Amino acid sequence: MDVKIDNIDGLYVIHSNGRLDASNASALDEKMRDILSQNPDKIVVSLKGLEYVSSAGLRVFLTAAKEMKKTSGKLAFAEPSEAVFKVLKMSGLDTILKIYNTMDEAVKSLQH
Repeated sequence: MDVKIDNIDGLYVIHSNGRLDASNASALDEKMRDILSQNPDKIVVSLKGLEYVSSAGLRVFLTAAKEMKKTSGKLAFAEPSEAVFKVLKMSGLDTILKIYNTMDEAVKSLQH
């Protein structure tokens, strides 16, 4: 899995691709913690390039959401593939996380 992070006027956008599983979830978790340590107001996680997410990856997402809530920051997830959305839905995280079909929808949701 590759991870790319952009900071666009204070909005962090995290792009990842490949498979997010137990073998590499800690790397994403570490990058997320680095960003969270800067107390960002807004983060969008693009799921567009992810082919697969395991429970280890879901924990990273949930941990980030909890940390953002503590600081009143806003976190959104965008562009999940059908397979990734299916895992999010089966785990019930689709009711906890803010997931949008497009990057534009996710960014707009953070502006309110």
